[in-house]
Amino acid sequence: MKLNHANLPAPNVPALRDFFVDHFDFTALAAPGGDKFAVLKGEDGFVLNLMYAKDIHPDDTGGGYPKNFHIGFFVDTPELVRQKHAALVAAGLRAGEVEELKRGGFSSVTFYCYAPGGVLVEVSAQQS
Repeated sequence: MKLNHANLPAPNVPALRDFFVDHFDFTALAAPGGDKFAVLKGEDGFVLNLMYAKDIHPDDTGGGYPKNFHIGFFVDTPELVRQKHAALVAAGLRAGEVEELKRGGFSSVTFYCYAPGGVLVEVSAQQS
């Protein structure tokens, strides 16, 4: 069995679509629905659907999503984590500090950033 897609509710579909296209190399596919629905495809083939939802609060603090809900991206090296962090900050996005974490015997270099509409995004890499 293979995970086919995920669907995220969003108060501003175009802004969230552009965030994933501009900063995480997704491709926007043709989709009906104008500004209310978007279909994105990741470099690895994963499909991310974005669907308008007015009950998600349009801020950058996770309003409307359950506590600890987030989307995680894993990159190959800690240096790539730091580069992605610098790029997001340069683009004017609010990103937390890059941290070295140890969870369950796994060491990583990680940071979190809020995407438009309050989706929390994690970027991390395994650290040796």
